[in-house]
Amino acid sequence: MPGPVRVWHRSRVDDVSYVRREYASLDRLEMRRLDRTAWLRFDELDEEQTLLAAIAEVRPRRILDVGCGGARVASTYTAPEVVCVDQSEAAVVAARERGLEAHVADAQALPFDDASFDVVTCSHTLYHLPDKDRVLAEFVRVLRPGGRFAGIYNAPQHLVELWQAVGAEWGRDDFDSESGLVLLRRHFARVERRMRGGAVLWIGRDDLQRYLDAYVELIGPLAAPDGPYPFVATRAKCVFVADV
Repeated sequence: MPGPVRVWHRSRVDDVSYVRREYASLDRLEMRRLDRTAWLRFDELDEEQTLLAAIAEVRPRRILDVGCGGARVASTYTAPEVVCVDQSEAAVVAARERGLEAHVADAQALPFDDASFDVVTCSHTLYHLPDKDRVLAEFVRVLRPGGRFAGIYNAPQHLVELWQAVGAEWGRDDFDSESGLVLLRRHFARVERRMRGGAVLWIGRDDLQRYLDAYVELIGPLAAPDGPYPFVATRAKCVFVADV
């Protein structure tokens, strides 16, 4: 049985000082990648393959990745120019080490000219930003006419079995596959959701504990359940594709 419910407070996720502390190093961000601790199963193309396909459809010459993190995904973009921005200096260093142009910048005031990109990508980032409408307006501003936004976000069912098992009341993202749709429709002429699913499987308790430890600053210490193992949870992802 899970222990006392630990409520996750959304105010921490879009608190500027918290976000700055959390991403001063990319260590916990990397450990929140499910493929670092678990086996993944996909029903079809995974979300990253789906993102790359959405980008390739418009044959971009210039791509901007906002909230690039370690730039692992941005480094796979096939375009003549890929530019990364992040508020984390550690992320910008990591992107530059991958050979990408990268800048420390605020997504609410991007340091680029109007209509200067064919595609803007921003994945697992918008729920950290308090003024999402302002950020989305910036994306539209820097996109050329007919340009495209694409980004990966969670659906509400993502890992629901895990959070229930460890007694964490995981609050709904305020930019997920449902809430994000409403926000994107305020700014873009056409918005599509490409849903992707599957499962994640942790072989043993130590593997799952390493994953949970990556959330210690966000929700506090969590103990992996004693069993049974393998522990299986739902993967539920959404790739937003929005055109100006």
